[in-house]
Amino acid sequence: MGDPEQADLRYCPRCAGELEARPAGDAGLPHPTCVACGYVLWQNRRPCVDALIVRGEGAATEALFGRQSDGGWDLPGNFLNATDLIEPALQRECRREMGVEVDVGELLCACEDTYIGIAIVTLVYRCTIRSGEPRAADLIDEVRWFPLGAPPEQVPVAAERAVAELRRRIGP
Repeated sequence: MGDPEQADLRYCPRCAGELEARPAGDAGLPHPTCVACGYVLWQNRRPCVDALIVRGEGAATEALFGRQSDGGWDLPGNFLNATDLIEPALQRECRREMGVEVDVGELLCACEDTYIGIAIVTLVYRCTIRSGEPRAADLIDEVRWFPLGAPPEQVPVAAERAVAELRRRIGP
């Protein structure tokens, strides 16, 4: 199969028959399909959730970012697991990456992007800290509050759009 994401997919999870890329679904895009039983192993975008953790009000609003080991700044979040619900997943990731318990607020944006070659869709929610002091944990080297009007440079698309949407909602 030509897609690098599908390169290691060789056998059907149902019958162990051989998989080959065949058009499937309304758009007729190729997905790994079993030549024996016809099972389609759908290769859809992976859902992700991110938390835009904020404090302050109006022009004094700040957003919490974490610096990753590669030096880039991002929001806490991750892929949704098959059994995850959005709010508990967001809370888990904020606890895991920044050591804080959060209250999950409104949806700020939904963004399509890629992450290490994987097609994703990220849902970003406004969150506030319920308890704990932000600290670097897991894959995060540093945490820092940034003014909403001056976030770090070169953040992922979802973080950029969420900050812009919150600034729009807050107003000047």
